[in-house]
Amino acid sequence: MSVVDDIKARLDIIDIVSGYANLQKAGRNYKALCPFHQERTPSFVVFPDTQTWRCFGACGEGGDIFSFVMKIEGWDFSETLRELAKRAGIELTPQSPQQIEQASETEQLRELLEEAARFFHDRLLNAPEADHARAYVQKRHLGAEAVEAFVIGYAPDDWRQALEHLQMRGYSQDMIIDAGVAIRNEKGNVYDRFRNRLMIPIRDNRGHTVGFGARALDPEDRAKYLNSPQGPLFDKSRLLFGLDMARRTIRETETVVVVEGYMDVIQAYQAGFGNVVAQMGTALTETQLRQLDRYASRLILALDPDTAGVNATMRGLNVARETLEGEHTVTFDPRGMMRYTGMLDMDIKVVSLPAGQDPDDLIRENPDAWEDLLQRAVPVADYVIDQRTAHLDNRASLHEREQIARELLPILTATESDIQRSGNIQALARRVHIDERTLLQWTHRQQAAATRPQPSLREQRRLAGRPQRSAKTDGAPGQSIPREGFCLRLLLEQPERLFAANRKLRELNTDDAELGMVLAPLGADDFSRTDYQIIFRELEQSLYQDDLEPLDYLRECLTPELFEVVEALRIEPLDSFQQHSGRMWVTELESIQRDQARINSQPRADTTLLIEDVLTLRHNRLERERHELYFVQQDAPGDDLTDQAYHATVKANVRARRLIYQALQKMRGFSRERS
Repeated sequence: MSVVDDIKARLDIIDIVSGYANLQKAGRNYKALCPFHQERTPSFVVFPDTQTWRCFGACGEGGDIFSFVMKIEGWDFSETLRELAKRAGIELTPQSPQQIEQASETEQLRELLEEAARFFHDRLLNAPEADHARAYVQKRHLGAEAVEAFVIGYAPDDWRQALEHLQMRGYSQDMIIDAGVAIRNEKGNVYDRFRNRLMIPIRDNRGHTVGFGARALDPEDRAKYLNSPQGPLFDKSRLLFGLDMARRTIRETETVVVVEGYMDVIQAYQAGFGNVVAQMGTALTETQLRQLDRYASRLILALDPDTAGVNATMRGLNVARETLEGEHTVTFDPRGMMRYTGMLDMDIKVVSLPAGQDPDDLIRENPDAWEDLLQRAVPVADYVIDQRTAHLDNRASLHEREQIARELLPILTATESDIQRSGNIQALARRVHIDERTLLQWTHRQQAAATRPQPSLREQRRLAGRPQRSAKTDGAPGQSIPREGFCLRLLLEQPERLFAANRKLRELNTDDAELGMVLAPLGADDFSRTDYQIIFRELEQSLYQDDLEPLDYLRECLTPELFEVVEALRIEPLDSFQQHSGRMWVTELESIQRDQARINSQPRADTTLLIEDVLTLRHNRLERERHELYFVQQDAPGDDLTDQAYHATVKANVRARRLIYQALQKMRGFSRERS
């Protein structure tokens, strides 16, 4: 039994979920208002028998205790594994002496920074020499509640007050320097890093103080803002100011607003806008975007309207492209932005602030105007067209207009929506005064030039001397752990075949919105094991980068525990997949033996095999959801869950399973003819 299975065997999902939602008994199951979005009637159901959960409302998501804790807390798998192992009383792989020492030092640094934050906060509230700092706080219209919530403080205009205070608490000079609170000069003298500044603690997404943003109070000070230096805890590329306080609101509204400054966030908070965070550098980073994607489905960039703010917005859009495609060269490719928003299901828009105002000013003067501005956020494509063509006039040369058009065409055509693509090209044609048909011709040429052969995915198999492990099989309806493991194994061998499988799912959709939801591309939810879900997500992400082979990408991105699962799947003997779990038409063993024979005879020539397995996984997932829907209906007759939307979901589920059944029958008949 793996450590994941051991944890799930010891913990009850009801105990875990009840810490976040008010569960009410509904027959053999439990229901509650969904903790991931706002709703008036309960659509969130927990199934004790299968130890799973599902939202039958706007989210449409589900999973086990791991996926629930990861989503509700915004943690990655490693963090969740450690926390749930602690709750279950399971000791993970023993740490080395070096790891234990490092963990102890990290904890001491956290405690030191918390103490420093309390010291600065006390100085702001009580020190006689902080009158001018308190006057500045009042001038910025920061109320007592906001000052308390963000633990805003004051660094005295002194060389050693903070240093001596921390030394009196038992911290060494070296540790105070490592925490970034003090500095040592070339002569060896140690003194306070921050002096005569308004101190704003910067916390990670779990609320731990990891550094400070210090605002100068002396107008003559050359550095308006001074941040903590890069260190063991403070890495501005991984931090978002205010995220620890905004997480819940972001999750409830499914929207996050990204601004440029600390004061913007604080002002928004005290005005009641709890979903605002600030980037820590000149642009959003990949890590920051990935954090936000855990909580939000909609991101609004609301940066300052000056040139620096516009440039920051464009850099942020570039990072979104970089995040999706895995590129490491920073060049603005708008096409990547569209692919990012499509793949991660995050709708990214941009707000243009009034000239001369930043979010802090606007929110303080007119909160209603701020809310209205966010409602009028424009799609990325519209923003980019506006920014790149703003300077064009009737005197602009054809060469200049053509250059801009060729630069912008990728973002306007990188979408599967013909209507959106056509509308974007029409908008560009009007702005650059170039015929639509000409733009379309350029688009086709660009796409043809960009086409290149897929990189070789042949890898030297590693002979791992690990004991062979059998995949765990559960007995839940529509659940086939062997089939999931075998499908993931095929994807590990030939990841690029996933695109063909997803095309097949799209082909089954008949332009029906409800049907389109249940016939979406293969996703992590098609796998019932948490470790398989995470491996699939990273494997899918590996297809959008060129620097590493997929297996090397997984080795770099996954935890050691998860990469062991990858290696086990790759060397798993055929016998380990033979546990029967009720597959349609043929048994698991017969099907897998047939598939294995086809792999041996035609290792890279037949995509039909993977398509069949993907369709089977989707059918299994729909069967699981049908089973859940049935018991929800039986246990809560006449409940709000039996409304029109509920019945539409049931109907779409039935239609999709029928279409998949028919497609699989046809494909398997074709396969028998070939063999």
